[in-house]
Amino acid sequence: MKAQGTGRGRRLGLTRDKVIAAAVTMIDRDGPDSFSLRKLATELGVEAMSLYNHVPNKEALLDGVAEALLAEVDFSASDTGPWQDRVRAHATAFRATALRHPKAFPLVLTRPTKSPAALETIRSALAGFTDLGLPPEEAVHALRSYAAYIVGTIMRELGHAISLGTWDPGHAQERIEEITATGDPLLTAVAPYLAVGDHDAEFDYGIELLVAGLAARVEVPGDGGPRQA
Repeated sequence: MKAQGTGRGRRLGLTRDKVIAAAVTMIDRDGPDSFSLRKLATELGVEAMSLYNHVPNKEALLDGVAEALLAEVDFSASDTGPWQDRVRAHATAFRATALRHPKAFPLVLTRPTKSPAALETIRSALAGFTDLGLPPEEAVHALRSYAAYIVGTIMRELGHAISLGTWDPGHAQERIEEITATGDPLLTAVAPYLAVGDHDAEFDYGIELLVAGLAARVEVPGDGGPRQA
């Protein structure tokens, strides 16, 4: 039985790439929670069944959106220069794309993908560690620690992870008072700093901490002897 609307979809030149691009636009605008194939079909001016010529279901379409966003990240700057600069450039490029797509990018961070774009993300991250001379197993440990930081901090910045303070200076004093009201001396001492945050400063601090940790790991490995980078 012929699916209703498929002829119109073909007449309009509908393709998988166009369907995914339209989905990215919609999710960027409205967020993923309100997204549906029916709404996407309306946006494209076709019957919902037309979409099934290009994606088997909503989950596959969301995977496609994640892959498209990941493919948008420009990692070219992370392939040259000292390893520290390559790590910084990789992280900066990833975050920059996330901030261009604050509503859609969480799909990249929460949906496992085996796409070529995902493999390129991994390859370019590993390229930042090559000069360290890490054995393959340890390079993967470093990669996963790096990924955990990147994913966690971006999810927090986009409002999808725990935040101990406020990012709105207008509410800083209220948050300071809430923290100091606990009476805990450790919390009270850090309250003015814990109550507010700066996404740029926090992101840069974490990357520099990771870079410094990797450098120290290479210079002074666990057995106390030097490791050649």
